[in-house]
Amino acid sequence: MILKEKAPSNASCVRLAAGIKQEQDVAFYLRRAYRNSEKVMVLNDISIEHDGERAQIDHLIIYTYGFIIVESKSIRGQVIVNEEGEWIRSYNNKWSGMPSPIKQAELQLALLRQFLIANTYDVIGTFLGIQQGLGARCYDVFCAISSDSIIDRSRAPQEVASRLVKSEFVTDVLDKTMDFKKFYQVVGKVFDSRPGFNAKELMHISNFILRHQSGTAEATNLNPFNVPKSYSSVTPPPSTVNHDANTTVVSCKHCSDTTPLSAHSGRYGYYGKCGNCGGNTPLKKPCSTCNNKETEVKKRGNVFTLHCDSCYSVTRIAVK
Repeated sequence: MILKEKAPSNASCVRLAAGIKQEQDVAFYLRRAYRNSEKVMVLNDISIEHDGERAQIDHLIIYTYGFIIVESKSIRGQVIVNEEGEWIRSYNNKWSGMPSPIKQAELQLALLRQFLIANTYDVIGTFLGIQQGLGARCYDVFCAISSDSIIDRSRAPQEVASRLVKSEFVTDVLDKTMDFKKFYQVVGKVFDSRPGFNAKELMHISNFILRHQSGTAEATNLNPFNVPKSYSSVTPPPSTVNHDANTTVVSCKHCSDTTPLSAHSGRYGYYGKCGNCGGNTPLKKPCSTCNNKETEVKKRGNVFTLHCDSCYSVTRIAVK
């Protein structure tokens, strides 16, 4: 499932524009492979801050057994990785050294891991009922390089060479790393000791990371309990709604009275009864944030909330 797309952007610098295109290409392959998956969550172009450090991550994969960072690197020409894992590239027929994107991704992953472990209770808490912490999960990195580059990894250390992949093969190596056992591989499943997240836990963790991005709109717009319709059994408690959600008023469709309606449940869902004319009005309405019509009304205690399946916003409904 794609929870955050690569934001469109323009660049006047040729090299910067090439880097943006490379990230968009990798995001395209990830979208094609995992957009309908409930086991794989994809977050493109996110920023994490922890302990005074910041990591800008091109592509974060959160899956049943852990976390994978994919660093996109636009390289035109030839790349050589030597025995020490050092990178050399050709540009305009000139050779020069370059920082290792594998090492860069490893530093990003280390910060992400520290961030998650430091916030273990908030990330998984008692809400999810996970018995094992986040430290034992799988953590991996890969570097996706431009498809038209030439890579010489013949002398590179195996742990580096195995992490280099051209864009069009990125989902192949991800599938191999995630190693989901097919339903008929009973023996493999029995001996697979990796602790796993279920679908609701994956969504909860993904939303936690999105809400804590540095300097982005997601930090204020998302709620840790905002989950798609397929996970609608998760409903925010009243205290969470009061703190995180705005309030919307459903006016009577008969007399347009804006006095809060009295809430009721009927054959076609939740509705409000007008105290002025006595008419009934559905509480479901288009999302006030993105105007999406695919919304859902949920009730927890005496609190009614409107959930959007498009932007994942949650709005409290003013009712009596």
